[in-house]
Amino acid sequence: MPASGNNETGLLRELTWVHSVSVIVGTMIGAGIFVVTGSAAKSMGPAVPLGFLLGIPIIVTTALVYSVFMSSPLGEHPGGAYVHISRTWNSLFVGYIFMWLKWVSFIGALDVLALGFGQAMGYFSAFDFLGATGWAIVWLSIFFVLNIVGVDIFGNAQAIMTGLLVLILLVLAIPGIFFIDPGQFSPMFPTEIYSNGFFQPFLAGMSALMFSYIGFESLAQTAGETENPTRTLPRVFGWSTLAVGVLYTLVTLVVIGVIGWQSAAGSSTPLTAAAENYFPVGTAGIVAFGSMLAFATSVNSTFMVPPRILFAFGEDNLIPNVLTHVNERFHTPDVGLVITYVLAVVLVLTSTFSFALSIALAALFLLYTAHSLSALALPWVRPQLWEACEFRLKREVLVVITLVSAATMGLFAWQTLSVNSLGPALGKLAQGQVLDAITSSTILLILVWALVGVAIYGGYRWYLSSQGVEFDAQAQLEDMYEAPAGQSSDD
Repeated sequence: MPASGNNETGLLRELTWVHSVSVIVGTMIGAGIFVVTGSAAKSMGPAVPLGFLLGIPIIVTTALVYSVFMSSPLGEHPGGAYVHISRTWNSLFVGYIFMWLKWVSFIGALDVLALGFGQAMGYFSAFDFLGATGWAIVWLSIFFVLNIVGVDIFGNAQAIMTGLLVLILLVLAIPGIFFIDPGQFSPMFPTEIYSNGFFQPFLAGMSALMFSYIGFESLAQTAGETENPTRTLPRVFGWSTLAVGVLYTLVTLVVIGVIGWQSAAGSSTPLTAAAENYFPVGTAGIVAFGSMLAFATSVNSTFMVPPRILFAFGEDNLIPNVLTHVNERFHTPDVGLVITYVLAVVLVLTSTFSFALSIALAALFLLYTAHSLSALALPWVRPQLWEACEFRLKREVLVVITLVSAATMGLFAWQTLSVNSLGPALGKLAQGQVLDAITSSTILLILVWALVGVAIYGGYRWYLSSQGVEFDAQAQLEDMYEAPAGQSSDD
């Protein structure tokens, strides 16, 4: 089937539903399941599978919120939550500030994932000639090329890697069902963890488990390059998050049920430790290869996001058009990809990526909260847009779904913001220890990055005004209601 052009943006609609599933599944599974199981076991003991089970309705309701917006005319455009929030509240700035923080977060996450990829390669002695940093730069370069030479190349690579990753997890997990010892789950809530109550350990554990789902909304950034996005993406959001939640529950049920929560908490490779009990031949190598695939799928999809965020900002004239340039040959946002690549390499080489990564979880939980509240208000504050949604739930159902998502994501945001660290950080700030103060408090770091974003937003608006350029924000906001970014080949 010939690629479908997008005359307004220069992007091509070459991603199918298979590519969409591989993007969201590959992003979620990523490296999370390989590292989160052990850290979550430290917080919540043998209740890790229960935590994943309870997390399914949380992540699915949050995904359904995206499905609502993606089924509207906004679903034709890249930008995701930026477009959804700004059009709901009739404010470019409100959508921009949340998405700016996400852009910063994803640059930091890209570096950590690339370094994790480099470290995972250390399992195989044949790759010892380069350290983790060297391999991180190599893989950043490889995925930069994959992303820039065409969205179809990016999508096909993601589909192959994700398929192999899911297959490895199933091959390792399904035989383990027959080796589960029910005694490993008794007691479900051991006193050494829950002696002072259930709430704090479970909240800490659930916050860690949610890391495994972080970034699922990246799929929305492919809207400008997906065939029939308003029909394809809403379905993919809901079913894919449900499937990954079930897979996570299965894998952790096997891990805890085979080796116990103490062993899982004390192991850096709990999946390998569990699989060696019933699948000894080559287990470590298989899991090591699986972890490399997990990092690969995450790096590939994470690389795709920041350029599309810049593209969405450029469509609304919030940043110079040169930053949203689309390559005439490959039809990819080449300047945005170059910016992402250069920043990622510099942060890896200087070991300063923590300044961006430290806000990642809190910033994304805040984004999910704001996005869910926007969907809650949508039928009343923007009825025209609500009526245009193809996936339109009953209002009472919408209220329940959005409140569940907003409340839980808000709670996780509170947990990751570490409010108790603000007081000591302000004390350091008063003593002139500015850098130490900022890096010791997620709240302060978010405020600093928010101020940088405000300066960029206001500075460019001032520049346009100084050049005599009139900027009609209201017309820009309303334009997407009636003017989809392009038509797919099936229309």
